[in-house]
Amino acid sequence: MTKIKETKINKIPTSKEVAALANVSQATVSRVFNGENNTTEKTKQKVLEAAKTLGYRPNAMARGLTLNRSNFIAIVTINVVNPHYNAVINKVASRIQEIGSEPLYFVTDEEKKLDEILTQVLKYRVDGIIILSAAISSQMAAEFEKIQIPVVVFNKYTVNKNFMTVCSDNVKAGWMAANYLYEKGRRSFAFLGSNTFLGTSKDRLRGFKDCLEEKGITDTIVKMVPYSYESGKIGLKEIFEEGKPDAIFCAGDLLGLGVMDYAKNSLGLKIPEDLAVIGFDNIDAASWTPYNLTTFDQQIDKMLDTTFTYLDRKLHGENVEEGVTLFECEIIERESV
Repeated sequence: MTKIKETKINKIPTSKEVAALANVSQATVSRVFNGENNTTEKTKQKVLEAAKTLGYRPNAMARGLTLNRSNFIAIVTINVVNPHYNAVINKVASRIQEIGSEPLYFVTDEEKKLDEILTQVLKYRVDGIIILSAAISSQMAAEFEKIQIPVVVFNKYTVNKNFMTVCSDNVKAGWMAANYLYEKGRRSFAFLGSNTFLGTSKDRLRGFKDCLEEKGITDTIVKMVPYSYESGKIGLKEIFEEGKPDAIFCAGDLLGLGVMDYAKNSLGLKIPEDLAVIGFDNIDAASWTPYNLTTFDQQIDKMLDTTFTYLDRKLHGENVEEGVTLFECEIIERESV
């Protein structure tokens, strides 16, 4: 006869057992782990020692149900390979954890499918939503307002009374890029944007063209390509089939790096003598010796401060005005202009 080996199942300690060991009420244990200040330091230490002895960890899901909070904040993003974008996502996730919540990720391949993803988000009891670099429809915004979930659209200029927008001033940055190039003596211009982040590229293009038109220049060559290094090469090839600018503003650094390599290796151009190049985002590679790309830096940390101040106040039941907060970008001068 085969003997069945018994497996011992370790029982997970409960708050009731912690209370018994510490000789306090279960409500006191709850108050200690909820961070409330209405217990004495001596009692708090007794509870923490008992919890340590038993190996007790509070159940975050159960605590969320008690407080009518899930402690999850949704991050909704576009699926794209972009060093700057990925770094921002990591910073957002870290900030979420700093306020005692956990990030819940939702990814869409295209911005136009955002509403489909947000419909999925509604199935979860998230406490707030941060949408990165994508636009939310007015219908979906109204839906979130109806169920009182605070929404922040991060780094995508969108105006809606139902949510908060925190964004770089991309129109002004475009104007600054054109003015900077013009003051450096450039007179023939091109713009290489990304249809991956089409709305943001259009904002930068608008500022760029506005500045040039103020100076009487109306023949700017414009191309939109997917956001990648290789697309930067393809974009410059197409631009030079149409004309020969002496300056180009790229809506992202990866595009700028592709432009520089194609200009030097395929067109035999010298940078910046023959072609001046400005990028955007100030990724690490922009400062590498082969490139030294002049670019724009965004105030991401200040933008995150604004985002999480808003969310924290909303989650604590305060009345906070929604609206748009814009942050000016800074030109980082290197050797490509």
